[in-house]
Amino acid sequence: MPRRVKRSGVKFIEDERDHSLTFFNRRSRLFKDASELSTLTGARVTVVVESKNKKVSSFSTPDAGPIVDTFLSEDASTEFNTIKGGKVKSTTLQNESFHLEKSKAVEDNMEENMMQAKDIQETSRMAKYVYGKVEDLNATELIEMCSKLSEIEQEIEDLLSINFVRTK
Repeated sequence: MPRRVKRSGVKFIEDERDHSLTFFNRRSRLFKDASELSTLTGARVTVVVESKNKKVSSFSTPDAGPIVDTFLSEDASTEFNTIKGGKVKSTTLQNESFHLEKSKAVEDNMEENMMQAKDIQETSRMAKYVYGKVEDLNATELIEMCSKLSEIEQEIEDLLSINFVRTK
Protein backbone atom coordinates (compact mmCIF):
# COMPACT_ATOMS: atom_id res chain seq x y z
CA MET A 1 0.00 0.00 0.00
CA PRO A 2 1.47 3.39 -0.96
CA ARG A 3 2.30 5.77 1.84
CA ARG A 4 0.50 9.05 2.16
CA VAL A 5 2.54 12.16 1.70
CA LYS A 6 3.19 13.87 5.02
CA ARG A 7 1.74 17.33 5.38
CA SER A 8 4.14 20.15 5.89
CA GLY A 9 1.89 22.22 8.14
CA VAL A 10 -1.52 23.71 7.67
CA LYS A 11 -2.09 26.02 4.73
CA PHE A 12 -5.02 27.59 2.93
CA ILE A 13 -6.72 25.35 0.36
CA GLU A 14 -6.84 27.16 -2.98
CA ASP A 15 -8.93 24.65 -4.97
CA GLU A 16 -12.61 25.63 -4.46
CA ARG A 17 -13.90 22.03 -4.53
CA ASP A 18 -11.30 20.77 -2.05
CA HIS A 19 -11.87 23.89 0.06
CA SER A 20 -15.63 23.28 0.29
CA LEU A 21 -15.24 19.57 0.98
CA THR A 22 -12.66 20.16 3.70
CA PHE A 23 -14.82 22.87 5.28
CA PHE A 24 -17.86 20.58 5.34
CA ASN A 25 -15.95 17.60 6.74
CA ARG A 26 -14.16 19.59 9.43
CA ARG A 27 -17.33 21.45 10.42
CA SER A 28 -19.19 18.14 10.67
CA ARG A 29 -16.45 16.66 12.83
CA LEU A 30 -16.46 19.77 15.05
CA PHE A 31 -20.24 19.57 15.55
CA LYS A 32 -20.04 15.83 16.25
CA ASP A 33 -17.30 16.36 18.84
CA ALA A 34 -19.33 19.15 20.46
CA SER A 35 -22.36 16.86 20.66
CA GLU A 36 -20.31 14.05 22.19
CA LEU A 37 -18.77 16.46 24.72
CA SER A 38 -22.24 17.54 25.80
CA THR A 39 -23.60 14.00 25.94
CA LEU A 40 -20.65 12.59 27.88
CA THR A 41 -20.12 15.43 30.35
CA GLY A 42 -23.39 17.34 30.47
CA ALA A 43 -21.56 20.49 29.36
CA ARG A 44 -23.44 23.26 27.63
CA VAL A 45 -21.89 23.68 24.19
CA THR A 46 -22.36 26.26 21.47
CA VAL A 47 -20.34 26.33 18.25
CA VAL A 48 -20.81 28.99 15.57
CA VAL A 49 -18.96 28.79 12.25
CA GLU A 50 -19.03 31.30 9.42
CA SER A 51 -17.84 30.07 6.03
CA LYS A 52 -15.81 32.05 3.53
CA ASN A 53 -19.00 32.95 1.65
CA LYS A 54 -20.59 34.36 4.87
CA LYS A 55 -22.89 31.36 5.48
CA VAL A 56 -23.32 30.78 9.21
CA SER A 57 -23.71 27.30 10.71
CA SER A 58 -24.25 26.63 14.38
CA PHE A 59 -24.60 23.78 16.81
CA SER A 60 -25.79 24.15 20.35
CA THR A 61 -26.90 21.93 23.17
CA PRO A 62 -29.21 22.46 24.92
CA ASP A 63 -29.86 26.04 23.71
CA ALA A 64 -27.49 28.73 22.46
CA GLY A 65 -29.33 31.67 24.07
CA PRO A 66 -28.33 31.18 27.72
CA ILE A 67 -24.80 30.15 26.76
CA VAL A 68 -24.25 33.24 24.62
CA ASP A 69 -25.82 35.48 27.28
CA THR A 70 -23.49 34.01 29.90
CA PHE A 71 -20.49 34.49 27.64
CA LEU A 72 -21.37 38.11 26.81
CA SER A 73 -22.29 39.06 30.37
CA GLU A 74 -19.38 38.67 32.80
CA ASP A 75 -21.53 38.53 35.94
CA ALA A 76 -24.44 36.50 34.52
CA SER A 77 -25.48 33.39 36.37
CA THR A 78 -24.22 30.15 34.88
CA GLU A 79 -27.21 28.16 36.14
CA PHE A 80 -29.48 26.68 33.51
CA ASN A 81 -32.33 24.23 33.30
CA THR A 82 -30.86 20.72 33.46
CA ILE A 83 -34.01 18.71 33.09
CA LYS A 84 -32.51 15.47 31.88
CA GLY A 85 -35.35 14.50 29.51
CA GLY A 86 -35.36 17.88 27.76
CA LYS A 87 -31.60 17.90 27.47
CA VAL A 88 -31.46 14.41 25.99
CA LYS A 89 -34.29 15.23 23.56
CA SER A 90 -32.56 18.44 22.48
CA THR A 91 -29.25 16.67 21.93
CA THR A 92 -30.98 13.87 20.02
CA LEU A 93 -32.79 16.34 17.74
CA GLN A 94 -29.57 18.24 17.08
CA ASN A 95 -27.77 14.99 16.28
CA GLU A 96 -30.55 14.01 13.88
CA SER A 97 -30.32 17.43 12.23
CA PHE A 98 -26.56 17.04 11.90
CA HIS A 99 -26.90 13.57 10.37
CA LEU A 100 -29.57 14.74 7.93
CA GLU A 101 -27.32 17.60 6.79
CA LYS A 102 -24.42 15.21 6.37
CA SER A 103 -26.59 12.71 4.46
CA LYS A 104 -27.75 15.49 2.13
CA ALA A 105 -24.17 16.51 1.44
CA VAL A 106 -23.18 12.89 0.77
CA GLU A 107 -26.17 12.53 -1.58
CA ASP A 108 -25.19 15.72 -3.44
CA ASN A 109 -21.63 14.42 -3.72
CA MET A 110 -22.91 11.10 -5.09
CA GLU A 111 -25.01 12.92 -7.72
CA GLU A 112 -21.95 14.89 -8.80
CA ASN A 113 -19.90 11.68 -8.99
CA MET A 114 -22.64 10.00 -11.04
CA MET A 115 -22.62 12.88 -13.54
CA GLN A 116 -18.83 12.64 -13.81
CA ALA A 117 -19.11 8.87 -14.34
CA LYS A 118 -21.66 9.41 -17.13
CA ASP A 119 -19.30 11.90 -18.79
CA ILE A 120 -16.48 9.36 -18.59
CA GLN A 121 -18.72 6.63 -20.03
CA GLU A 122 -19.71 8.91 -22.90
CA THR A 123 -16.07 9.74 -23.56
CA SER A 124 -15.06 6.09 -23.52
CA ARG A 125 -17.95 5.21 -25.85
CA MET A 126 -16.77 7.87 -28.29
CA ALA A 127 -13.23 6.50 -27.97
CA LYS A 128 -14.58 3.05 -28.88
CA TYR A 129 -16.02 4.54 -32.06
CA VAL A 130 -12.82 6.37 -32.93
CA TYR A 131 -10.25 3.72 -32.00
CA GLY A 132 -12.26 0.49 -32.11
CA LYS A 133 -12.85 -1.89 -34.98
CA VAL A 134 -16.12 -1.71 -36.87
CA GLU A 135 -16.47 -5.50 -36.46
CA ASP A 136 -16.59 -5.06 -32.65
CA LEU A 137 -19.62 -2.73 -32.76
CA ASN A 138 -23.20 -3.99 -32.53
CA ALA A 139 -26.04 -2.66 -34.71
CA THR A 140 -27.17 -0.03 -32.18
CA GLU A 141 -23.62 1.28 -31.81
CA LEU A 142 -23.20 1.41 -35.61
CA ILE A 143 -26.42 3.41 -35.99
CA GLU A 144 -25.35 5.79 -33.21
CA MET A 145 -21.90 6.14 -34.78
CA CYS A 146 -23.46 6.93 -38.15
CA SER A 147 -25.69 9.55 -36.51
CA LYS A 148 -22.75 11.18 -34.72
CA LEU A 149 -20.70 11.22 -37.93
CA SER A 150 -23.62 12.89 -39.75
CA GLU A 151 -23.77 15.56 -37.01
CA ILE A 152 -20.01 16.15 -37.31
CA GLU A 153 -20.26 16.31 -41.10
CA GLN A 154 -23.03 18.93 -40.83
CA GLU A 155 -20.95 20.99 -38.35
CA ILE A 156 -17.97 20.89 -40.71
CA GLU A 157 -20.12 21.97 -43.67
CA ASP A 158 -21.57 24.83 -41.60
CA LEU A 159 -18.09 25.98 -40.54
CA LEU A 160 -16.77 25.76 -44.09
CA SER A 161 -19.68 27.78 -45.45
CA ILE A 162 -19.15 30.45 -42.77
CA ASN A 163 -15.42 30.63 -43.52
CA PHE A 164 -16.08 30.66 -47.28
CA VAL A 165 -18.46 33.62 -46.91
CA ARG A 166 -15.90 35.51 -44.76
CA THR A 167 -13.13 35.11 -47.33
CA LYS A 168 -15.21 36.58 -50.18
